[in-house]
Amino acid sequence: MLSLDLFGAPTARCGDGVVTLDFEADAYSCHYDPVDHGWEVGAEPRLPIWREPEAPDDRLEAGDRRLFMRAWCAALPSFFRKPIRSLMIEAMHLGQAPFRRSAASAHDLAARFERMNLYLPYRAPCLLRAYALLHYLSYHGRSADWVIGVQLFPFRAHCWLAIDDMLIGERVHLIEDYVPIFRLRQS
Repeated sequence: MLSLDLFGAPTARCGDGVVTLDFEADAYSCHYDPVDHGWEVGAEPRLPIWREPEAPDDRLEAGDRRLFMRAWCAALPSFFRKPIRSLMIEAMHLGQAPFRRSAASAHDLAARFERMNLYLPYRAPCLLRAYALLHYLSYHGRSADWVIGVQLFPFRAHCWLAIDDMLIGERVHLIEDYVPIFRLRQS
C-alpha cells in the first residue's frame, strides 16, 4: 500500500521558521515565521525522545558480509538520479522476500552493518547509508522506519532509521537538534 504522505508536502516548525519538504519538486523550502515563544499551560513536547539500544551485538555471522555487499550493490545503482519520493516508494517494497530470517534484532543487524561500513573506502551520506541499511535489514527479514529531520539557521537535513523511539544505526547526540519532518512507517 502506497503512503499518501509521499504525495503531500510535510512541514515542520524549527525555531523561528518553517521547513517544507516538497516531494513533487524534490526540494526543501524554508520560510522565516517568528512566533511568540510563550509556553501554554499544560503544553507537552510533541517531538519524540530518541533512545539508543543498550549494547548492540556487532559480532558478524556467516553470510553477513555477503548480504552487506548485496545491500550496497542494490542500493547504489537505484540511488543516484532518483528523487527521494522514488527511493521511499522502493523502500516500501523491500523485505517482501528476505534472503534469510535472522534471529538477530534490527539493532544488532544495524551494528553489524555499521561495523562493516568502516571498511568501505568512503563515508556515504546519510540518505544513501539509510537506504542501504534498509536493504540490509530487509535481507534479514527486518524493517525500520525511515525518518527525515531538519533544522534551521543554518538549514540542514539529516535522515536516520528508527523503530518507535529506538534509533537504528544512529546516535542520539547526532540528531538531537533535528526536528522530524517526515517518517516512512514500516515497522
